[in-house]
Parts: sequence; structure tokens; C-alpha cells
Amino acid sequence: MNQRPRTRTKPRAELNKAFEAIVDEYQAPLLRYAGRIMNNSALAQDAVQCAFIKLSRSWRGDYIPSPPMSAWLYRVTHNCAVDMIRKTSRRQDLHDRNAVEQKIRDEKDELPREYHEDTSELVNKALDVLDIRERQLVILKVYEEKSYKEMSEIVGLGQGNVGYILHHAMKKLAQRIKELRESS
Repeated sequence: MNQRPRTRTKPRAELNKAFEAIVDEYQAPLLRYAGRIMNNSALAQDAVQCAFIKLSRSWRGDYIPSPPMSAWLYRVTHNCAVDMIRKTSRRQDLHDRNAVEQKIRDEKDELPREYHEDTSELVNKALDVLDIRERQLVILKVYEEKSYKEMSEIVGLGQGNVGYILHHAMKKLAQRIKELRESS
């Protein structure tokens, strides 16, 4: 990375103010991103907090919003989120999610047709069919509106690989949405 060493001659208050500006700039988009990956807002907050802690410990450049800092924060947030997902008992999480979805399905069966889930709810459900890498790229492209170049920097893949994975992920997503619509 092209980061200049941070000089320790800056007063601590000035560094704190610059860091707070970084948090203000990136916190909301990182929370959205992590929340969509993790499907859990509390864990998403933990992942973003983890990323900012790592920023304060590892970033050697100035605390100035920039494309390299943005890519670094998205990547670290992603890694923190994946680590948290791995640490969580997958079976327990799946069991809990299935129980909630069954309850929602049962409640929706009692509602008239016009109350059935809209497209965004279908998409959120359909995201579960994607693996973590595919989900990450779909979220970055669709929700975060990142370019292939930005996505490439965030995930550490070439732009061609990003396009290939994203293309197949979108096909899987479209098929799952179709299945969900047909089953409702």
C-alpha cells in the first residue's frame, strides 16, 4: 500500500479528531455492508468496530478518507465478519433462522395475498443460496454500487474474476428468486 508513515509529532487530540472523521465517513456504509453479509445488525456492529480498531492499530497513513482506505476498511470489515460467522455455531444459527422463517411463513399464510413479501424481501431470502464470496460481490455491486475495479481492490481478485463470479452469482440469485416466487 502507498501509505506514508504516520508521524507521532501530531498532537493526540488532532489524531483523535481525524480518526473520528474517518468513523463518521465510513461507519454507515460499512454497517450496511456487514449487516447484509451477516444478516445480523448486532454482529455487523461488532465487525465494523473490529475494523476500526484494526485501522487505529495498523493504518500507517494519514487519517484522510481515500479510495485505498475505503478498500482497506471494506476488506477488513469483510474479514472480521467472516471470522465472526465462522465462530458462530452454524448449526444453531441455521436452526434459529429456519424457526423464524417457518414462523413468518405460517403468519404470511394467514394474510391475504397483497401482504405477501415484496421483491426486496425475496432478494434478501435468495441471498442465502450464495456462498460468502458471491454474496459479498452481489452486495458490493447492487447495494453499495461499487465498480468492478473497487470490488477487485476490496476482495483481492482480478476484475475478470470478479465479473465471472458476479455473473454466476446473479444467475443463481435470479433462479432462487424465481423459485421463491413460484412457491408463494
